[in-house]
Amino acid sequence: MEQKEVNIHLLMRRLARCPAELYDFPNESVVPLAVVQDTVFHLGGPALSASIRKAITSEKASGRMPFMLLACYVLADPMFSGRKDLLPRALELLGQGFMELSAVARAPDFVLSTDRREELVRLSLSSLGLLPEGETKAMAANRLEALDTVRRVALMRKASELRKRQEELRKAMERKAAEEAASKWSRE
Repeated sequence: MEQKEVNIHLLMRRLARCPAELYDFPNESVVPLAVVQDTVFHLGGPALSASIRKAITSEKASGRMPFMLLACYVLADPMFSGRKDLLPRALELLGQGFMELSAVARAPDFVLSTDRREELVRLSLSSLGLLPEGETKAMAANRLEALDTVRRVALMRKASELRKRQEELRKAMERKAAEEAASKWSRE
């Protein structure tokens, strides 16, 4: 696949203008299956298969749906029009791309925060095999890693567990010191 460079700032501005109805899910006025199908048509693809349609309609209860709809909004940009070469990866992104992210984050943050918008756009581009303009593959990977919400949440959890463990050790050491002092006091 051709490694075409994409202006990430245009996509971030586009995402900043995303209507709240799209990511404040569930929303009765948005039909996710129609949005995904329109995105596939925009990329130059055919009608979705029955298995993909079923997977999308079963996603309604999932937290992934708003992320999927945000990715559709990004992919609806004119720069992707007729890009059939992106279709397999786009379907993979829409189907599997946001499992971990949706478990630790809220979709509105990925519209309202500049860093989160950049993360969603970079995640989408990476999944499509595209690079941001003026960046090498390594630069793009490093920047995405720096923004990675899933990784950041995991690190915060680890740090919290370490602090908790340190506090438990400190208390145990204080108890031991108090017991030794009491033992010493009773011997004297």
